[in-house]
Amino acid sequence: MPSVQSREIDKPAHLQIWRTITLGSYRGVDAYRNALDMAKIKIGDSADEILGRPAFPYAGTKTGVELAVLSAADLGVESDQVSLAEVYRRARQAGLELCPAEVGPQLRLDYRNQPLGEALDIAMEPVATYGGEPTILTLANWGTGLLLIGRDGRPESTLFRKSRFVFALPSKGRLEARSGSQIAPTSAE
Repeated sequence: MPSVQSREIDKPAHLQIWRTITLGSYRGVDAYRNALDMAKIKIGDSADEILGRPAFPYAGTKTGVELAVLSAADLGVESDQVSLAEVYRRARQAGLELCPAEVGPQLRLDYRNQPLGEALDIAMEPVATYGGEPTILTLANWGTGLLLIGRDGRPESTLFRKSRFVFALPSKGRLEARSGSQIAPTSAE
């Protein structure tokens, strides 16, 4: 892999929310598989496999997650290719978080108007397949219907600088704790 040329990452004053989803609407792997099947969304073999792994957690209660979409280039990568680990490192520097794994199937169900030709990788901790391959999820629309597929989740796996990722924005409570704010939450929160 070529050396990573880059520019410094500016921590944005605020990151734009692309979409907000609710986790915990479906109770576990079978409910998601049924919902995806009823929506005629195709699930790739490795994606289907990791959905059922014990290391793939599902929310026990309904939880809102704010999401942002950025490319490796948006995170300051200037070389043509970059490692997954470098993308994640830069995202954390910018104040983004990895998504809970459940964002993959929930977002796939919610994001039905995905443009033709678009692929979005879910920035998440990889989940190992039965064969031990670290895998992350990708939402794609390549003209054959909406897809939820797996991709190489090894830290050293390479991707193009134009590859786009879905990241979680920090919740207000975590953001305030990180910045040292002593603001008490309101009753509306």
